[in-house]
Amino acid sequence: MKNVVINFSGNVGKSTVAAHLLKPRMNNATLFSIETLNDSAETDGVDVETYKGKKFKELQEEIFLLEDAIVDVGASNVEDFINLMTQYHDSHKQFDYFILPTVKEKKQTIDTINTIEALFALGIPKNKIRVIMNKVEMDDEVTEEFKVLFGLEATEKTFVINEKSVIYNNEAFDQCKDLGVPLADIVADQTDYRAKAKVAKDAGNQVEASRCINLCLLKMVATTADNNLDQVFKTLFK
Repeated sequence: MKNVVINFSGNVGKSTVAAHLLKPRMNNATLFSIETLNDSAETDGVDVETYKGKKFKELQEEIFLLEDAIVDVGASNVEDFINLMTQYHDSHKQFDYFILPTVKEKKQTIDTINTIEALFALGIPKNKIRVIMNKVEMDDEVTEEFKVLFGLEATEKTFVINEKSVIYNNEAFDQCKDLGVPLADIVADQTDYRAKAKVAKDAGNQVEASRCINLCLLKMVATTADNNLDQVFKTLFK
């Protein structure tokens, strides 16, 4: 499977979706970051191949024979990327899905709609354009918070949005970025930090005890985030 993560808007969580949602559930697919600015999934501790939007031909060459790939298009490169897809006739057919993370704020909603319209104008069918609602609070009513998008989907039928394609706010994502460690690695870590914290405390090493406690707590919230992403992945591609 080859997916593009894209949105004209910044600050919607494209790199989080590429690095933490897609990559570990797509056979550890090669991740390509299309970004002029130094802001990509690499800061989440994930290996990334970096290109600029104008290097579309080189990107196509790289992914042509790959079975699985993720292309994370930074906001500053979306226009170039879409324009070059127009020049390379039917190049969009190389990709299985175009995934648009978004948040509930007005500007990002407008940018998301503009991205949908630009993709649909290329001839990309509705079923291949899929929206993920990101940075949602647990008590938010998603159909209300994102009612503009749900209304647009119902009337225009140019994309797919599912009320279960929701990534909830979770401090684990920021901590992954701070530590430079992928969420999947934190979840997979089998270290018994609770036991290590007790040993450190008994030895009078409060600094190490605090570190182990924090890592234990991080795994708790990371596991919750990972379970949420499992559900989103299943919903997104069902």
